[in-house]
Amino acid sequence: MTTAQRPDAAHAQDAENAEDGLAQDGLKQRALAGLFVVGSRGLAIMLVGFVGQVVLARQLMPTDFGAVAVGLAFVTFVNLFADGGLGAGLIRRPEPPDRADLGALTGLQVSVATALALGVAGIAPLFGRTGWVTAVVVASTPFLALQIPGRIVLERALAYRRLAIIELSQVIVFNLWAIAWVLAGAGVWGMASAAPVRAVVGVAAMAWASPVGVPSPRFAWRRVRGLMSFGIRFQAVTAAQLVRDQGLNTAIAALATVSTLGLVAVARRLLEVPYLLLGATFRVSFPTMSQLLARKADPAPLIERAVGVTTVGSGLVLTGLAASAPGLVPGLFGVQWRDAATILPAACLGLCVGGSVSVATQGYLYAVGDAAVVLRACVLQTLVQFLVVLVALPWIGVVAVGLGWLASNLVEAVVLGRATAARTHVRLAGRLAAPVSAGIVAGAAGWLTTRALGSDLVAGLVGGALATAAYLVLVLVLNRRLVAETVHLALSSARAVWGGGTEDVRAGVA
Repeated sequence: MTTAQRPDAAHAQDAENAEDGLAQDGLKQRALAGLFVVGSRGLAIMLVGFVGQVVLARQLMPTDFGAVAVGLAFVTFVNLFADGGLGAGLIRRPEPPDRADLGALTGLQVSVATALALGVAGIAPLFGRTGWVTAVVVASTPFLALQIPGRIVLERALAYRRLAIIELSQVIVFNLWAIAWVLAGAGVWGMASAAPVRAVVGVAAMAWASPVGVPSPRFAWRRVRGLMSFGIRFQAVTAAQLVRDQGLNTAIAALATVSTLGLVAVARRLLEVPYLLLGATFRVSFPTMSQLLARKADPAPLIERAVGVTTVGSGLVLTGLAASAPGLVPGLFGVQWRDAATILPAACLGLCVGGSVSVATQGYLYAVGDAAVVLRACVLQTLVQFLVVLVALPWIGVVAVGLGWLASNLVEAVVLGRATAARTHVRLAGRLAAPVSAGIVAGAAGWLTTRALGSDLVAGLVGGALATAAYLVLVLVLNRRLVAETVHLALSSARAVWGGGTEDVRAGVA
């Protein structure tokens, strides 16, 4: 009898058995604490970054920010090539890496990052000030590579409190350094130089936090060669996502106007918090699933529970956001941005379905080494998104972007869900039904309420609050047990942080 066919009592027993596997060596406690810590860390970083950007924006010109943005884009691509997905291969490996493995990884990644950084510096004179600013920012990449072995060890041990301290300290140092030097008259160079300073501080913090410190680079190709196949497929997903996002921006600007692209940027900014919460869940799910599979536990009940709980939690935020959009957007940004609100309903629905399935299934698929399915899902959703946007944008305007997000997320959910079901016999549709149905009904009611009240912040808050309350009531009526599971997980996650004691990071390294 498959998981999809089991009666509730048997299914509940399987979930308990899977949780027993999680409980071994404190894995469940660390995973729960990780959810709270990673989410809180993301919100803190977002707040610190926002305050820093406001201060710097009053001192610098848009051209200065643009030059630094070019440098940060190059950092992303350099890290993409330097990392090569090898770190993910060590995270999913059943046996922990030893110091020789980590040293070989350091040698390869630091060498690639240094070579690329020197290449950028070599061509910098051809592009004037922007080129030199980019070179200064990219000089941070070898120091970022030095942090990767420690991150692998801490991720394997689910030691997210230590990782949060490292990451938050880097953001604080970046903003303090940049603000101090910009106020002192250094201009854009104060902001650009903050990138390598931040990375150096990260190396020092990692030396303190990781049990392996910062391993000395060594060259041992045979130790990293076996990680290349999975690593390339893993990193190809990130590359495909970068190409998709930049390609979509270019297509929108070409088909419509740059102002339409600005509307899309505002919609993306409003979706940052839901993306942050979903990203926190994925970050914890990958190493947790890897450790769970190493213990030979059945992952199916936990995948189903993760999909249900994530859908309820994200649905609460996304329903309120979509319903409040007709008042929230013009109320916060001005009436000239009101059309951005039309993107959000479809985008929120797509993120609720696709995001919830993705964070629960991607971690499992990566843990079993099936990065090819994730890459296939990314390629298919990209093709669907481009097709919908390119066909519909000239006819219905910017709302087509939201429909493109919806269609692409549904495709991703189907591909990843089917691939996971083929391996584990999970049944995900039943976990999605109640919260998604409640979100559609409550979100529509809230949207209409906001439209009826007007295009201001008060109308948005009233419509959003009404939709959120209606969503909770409907989910309780449709699936009370799922709501109870979500509340229990949230409370357990918070308790795990305060009652978890000292993190044991020894399990992350041989």
